[in-house]
Amino acid sequence: MRDQILEVLHNGSATSGVPISFWRHFADNEFTDAARHPEVLETNLAGHRAYLKEVPVDLVKTMLDGYFPYPFRGVTDPRQLAALRKLRPLASDDPWISGQVRLAQEQRKIAGDKPLFITVFSPLILLKWALITHYQEPLPLADRRFFDLYQQDPALIKRVLEIIATDQAKVVAALKKETDIDGIYYSTQSIQDPRADNHDFFAAVMEPIDLQVQEAINRAFATNILHICGFDGATNHLEWFTDYPLQVINWATKADGYSLGAGKRLFGNRVVLGGFDNSTAGVLYSGSKEEIQATVAALLREAGTNGVILGADCTVPRDIPYDHLKWAIEAAHQF
Repeated sequence: MRDQILEVLHNGSATSGVPISFWRHFADNEFTDAARHPEVLETNLAGHRAYLKEVPVDLVKTMLDGYFPYPFRGVTDPRQLAALRKLRPLASDDPWISGQVRLAQEQRKIAGDKPLFITVFSPLILLKWALITHYQEPLPLADRRFFDLYQQDPALIKRVLEIIATDQAKVVAALKKETDIDGIYYSTQSIQDPRADNHDFFAAVMEPIDLQVQEAINRAFATNILHICGFDGATNHLEWFTDYPLQVINWATKADGYSLGAGKRLFGNRVVLGGFDNSTAGVLYSGSKEEIQATVAALLREAGTNGVILGADCTVPRDIPYDHLKWAIEAAHQF
């Protein structure tokens, strides 16, 4: 089965059953810092171990719980411009990098021979996430604070993003050198602030930074997944991302207004991944077996089966019944 999935990923071919995968967080707070709470890493690994034993996904995208917080070496408070001016690049053996390598090595053991993709976040995401206290302040506040900083000193914020991008390239190089994972799942998202909702900001700030990391990813691995994140209602102008060079495209079909089939055409017939709304309002979470399996059939009738991998917009809820995922997998494999 591994060879069949890789054939879909590499060449956009069809298989005797359509591949499908879902992923979820296992830590209560995915923003827990492994440097301060190393126990989160065992939670991460134990969660993946139990999940993959029960849910027969065709490819594995693991979670980075424990390494969501970027360390900002030399910076006392990333919310302050004066502090951000002191940001230092990470050493190639920084614990934040070597820790992710060790986590990926253990996740590889859990995934067995299934294709395995490790998450790498965009520099804009890592910077904005550092600007709020998660699960105490709302996510959109991070975007507003990011753009406040950008308006005050665009050159500095661009330099900070370039440093983070260089560090993410170091993570990718280390994963290539020290693990046998199959590729990278690169997560990016537009700044969710109306002041940034224009193509000028995207072209001047976001796209060059994303491309810097993606070029490093493509140098390291032949097949990678671009995740244009629509988590919790975030929206992106999907048509702005068509020059991004990763090989497999995953986005929020409902939030961004492109079905799987329409997105496949938009991205020049690249392999697409997704289709299911990942929210608690979606059929995957709340539907019956008949509704979920009917949705599988509808998605595949619309998108076709060549170069299509079913999944969700983003992480599925922690309390989703695993039977719901297995119903979807059964229907995809039998389509």
